[in-house]
Amino acid sequence: MPSSGALLAKYTPAAVTHGTPLAVLGVDGVVVLEGEAHVPARLEHLSARGKWVRDVQVPEGTREAVAHLAQRYSIVWASEWGPNAHLALAGVLGLPATPWPYLPVQFDKLAAIRQYAGGRPWVWIDDPVVDLHPLPDDPGGVVVRVDPSKGLVGLDLSEIDEAVLRTAARRAPSHGASTIRKSS
Repeated sequence: MPSSGALLAKYTPAAVTHGTPLAVLGVDGVVVLEGEAHVPARLEHLSARGKWVRDVQVPEGTREAVAHLAQRYSIVWASEWGPNAHLALAGVLGLPATPWPYLPVQFDKLAAIRQYAGGRPWVWIDDPVVDLHPLPDDPGGVVVRVDPSKGLVGLDLSEIDEAVLRTAARRAPSHGASTIRKSS
């Protein structure tokens, strides 16, 4: 039987709707907190297919923050949780039955995100621990580092939406470029 690493090496993330901006989400420190929470949070007992069990803190308001992002972006997981992110968090966050794709990377995620985005606007929301190397001055999209004691609820999502729109406008060709419209 192949190792799980060999199985992940064969995984290719499903394509998302062409032209839709991407929101690439980490899990630890973003959707769940493992250290001391500096926002109200509830303890959740998570499992993915019953193969593992984990107790994590989910900040109050995370479900709404994820719903906000899902209305505006195609969501892609980029986390050490791999395929388990969607399975374990679906009930807690009210996620759709069809799992969102995931990028099979744990560290140095920028190259995988750029390749997957394929020219679409994107935002990468993750904790600060994931970068083993400094990010370039122009990463090609919007990079948001979350305070891992607050997660998504510590962010102003409207500011992120505006930053993605600005980045998209700056990168769009001037001839016949389509405009990304923010949902209301």
